[in-house]
Amino acid sequence: MRDVQLRYFYTIANEGSIRKAAEKLNVAASALSRRIIQLEEDLGIPLFERHARGLNLTDGGRLYYSHARQTLLNEEWVVGEIEAIKDLRRGQIRLHCVEGVIGSILTDAVAEFRAGSPEVKIFINRAGSTGVVKAVAADEVELGLALDPPLHRDVMTLEEVPAPLYAVHSPSFDFPHASPELAELADFPLAIPPDSSYGLRDLIDRAARLRADIQLHAPLHCDSIFGLTGFALSGQGVSILPKCSFINELRDGRLLAKPLQDPPLRDANLTLMARRHRILPPVTRRFCDILAKHLRQAPS
Repeated sequence: MRDVQLRYFYTIANEGSIRKAAEKLNVAASALSRRIIQLEEDLGIPLFERHARGLNLTDGGRLYYSHARQTLLNEEWVVGEIEAIKDLRRGQIRLHCVEGVIGSILTDAVAEFRAGSPEVKIFINRAGSTGVVKAVAADEVELGLALDPPLHRDVMTLEEVPAPLYAVHSPSFDFPHASPELAELADFPLAIPPDSSYGLRDLIDRAARLRADIQLHAPLHCDSIFGLTGFALSGQGVSILPKCSFINELRDGRLLAKPLQDPPLRDANLTLMARRHRILPPVTRRFCDILAKHLRQAPS
């Protein structure tokens, strides 16, 4: 960053601790402390309230934080524009997404993007839908991809495509229903995510609440799509998944999929999102366009 002092302040404010910020920035804590003291002297006001558990922003500190955040975002945009002049040969893209899209939609989008921009670094982290939204809203990432994510005033939708859920099981597992409702899964062992921070589990819970008499039997609670898919592949029972999570297993006949009829499950969507009012750098916009195309083309 051109303005090192601004970056130092911003990191300390986010971490709430000079020690943690020093570790993140790989700078000596004493040097970091001197920089902040000098900044406070230059501005003529304290930016932090210091206490035993760390640092809190003062009123003036919160105002300066808004300035720092916007300045750093503007610089990121300018650097992105410069990279565009260089034919998008360098840069970085940060994305949080639900795990189910990694092995299919996202992998294909990354392959197409890297064919034209092989030197761009792409950082992908998996999270539940709630975690994806929080990361986008907090400017931790440029893009997020989630299953029926919760609404957030600071997050906007860039692309949204249908992603209905299916009852998924092995051909060896006896499951007679061709197009079941969630209530018809109650007598079968299920694999589901552990809590509603995962968009998949939130949809299941919403559908169950519409039918208060449903008592699901879920011997496996797992936060990994691979675990949920594996449960079905092994013939232990039924998993509830969007098609993008098991498309390869479906194509080669190792899994069967029965569409679910409950409205929350039938009407689910995959949503590509970014922070509202954020100007995405050109290299990110190019990747976003490619990812949106693959979302539209994905079987649902």
